[in-house]
Formats: sequence, structure tokens, C-alpha cells
Amino acid sequence: MDRTSLRALAVLAAVVVAGAAGLLGRAPMTVAGPPDTAAVTAAERAAGPRFAAEVAAGDRAWMLASLASARPEAQRLIAEIDGLIEFRTHRGDPLGSTRSLIGAETASFVIDVDVASLNGLRTEDRDITMLHELGHAIDRALVPAATNADLDAGIPRGSCDQAATELVGACAETPERFADTFAKWALRGNVSAVGAGYGVTSPPSLEEWGAPLAALAAELPAG
Repeated sequence: MDRTSLRALAVLAAVVVAGAAGLLGRAPMTVAGPPDTAAVTAAERAAGPRFAAEVAAGDRAWMLASLASARPEAQRLIAEIDGLIEFRTHRGDPLGSTRSLIGAETASFVIDVDVASLNGLRTEDRDITMLHELGHAIDRALVPAATNADLDAGIPRGSCDQAATELVGACAETPERFADTFAKWALRGNVSAVGAGYGVTSPPSLEEWGAPLAALAAELPAG
């Protein structure tokens, strides 16, 4: 083999080694879970929650305090997806709402809460309202369908009156059952009698019910 060929091979080898080193040193940008969950990029994980312009400084403070009131395992789940969320405020019903957009490679959420109530007669329900709405986002983004089915099976259902006009209590829909129970688990059962307003019966043990969520939190990459 002549010198020109040897020199070309040496250059090629250097390029390959440099490329391999670059790949080994590059942190994974996206962690994708099961196909029915959202992929979260490193940038999204690091971003933290966003607030719409209309959210007053005082409301931002108690919203962040509500997030911080959750148990550590719940805070880890929240931290994984809070960069996908924009918080907004309104006045009047509903007490809280969560809108989601889940695509093949993107996910985003808008959580909107009624500050007329949560800054008025229902200040004691700030934490559970916020964590209930965050439960919806966690449900959509992080909890696989099979795990969700197991969690729902652990929530007492009772008998729903088919003539009922309000989907609460035994008639609450599955996403509301999850969000309500997630909030109770996140707050270790320290909630008011009214709570987020869905009247879902608590499992016999919130600790046992939330064990799959704690395991999921432990499997997430470091923030």
C-alpha cells in the first residue's frame, strides 16, 4: 500500500475515532417510554414550568408552593414534565382544567385554574387542585396504559346512577379518578373534604396504590 493510501486511511481513522468520541460524550436528548407515553427531551426536562403573562406574581408563588407541597416521588414525576406545561388563570368555573396536545414527537399542556375561588373561599384547596390538574398531565405523558388500568382497578368505584347528570363520585370518568387519587397520594391524604370536587373514593391504602408511580419516578433519568 503506498504512502497516499496510508495517509488517507490515517485521516479516515481519525475521523471515525473523533466521531465515536463525540457520540459517547453526547448526552441523550430524548428519553422515550412506551408508545402510549410522551418523549421528553433533555431541554424540556430542564426547562421548568412556564406562566402565561396574565398570571400575577402572587399566584405564581402559591402555584409553585403547591408543586413543592407534593411528596418527593410525585415531585420527581412533576419535574419530568413541567417543562411541557404552561400555567394560566381565569375567573369562574371550572375550578381547574387541563388541555393536552400529544403528538408523535411532541407534547404540551395548558393548566388553567380559577383564581377567583382559589384566592377566595377555597384557598385551602389550592394544593389539591393544582396536583389534580398535574395528575392529568402525568397520566397522559408518563403513565403507560397497562399501569393506568392497574391503578384504576385499585380505586373503589361503587355503583353509578345512570341518570346522574354530574360525573363525580362513582360516576367519575377514569382520567378524573386517576387525577383525584394522584393528588391525594401526592399530598399523603392531607386534603379537604371538598378536594378537587370529584368525590372519588380513596383506595384502602394510598401508599400501596401509589407504589407503581413511585417506581416509575425512580426509573426516570436525573433532572
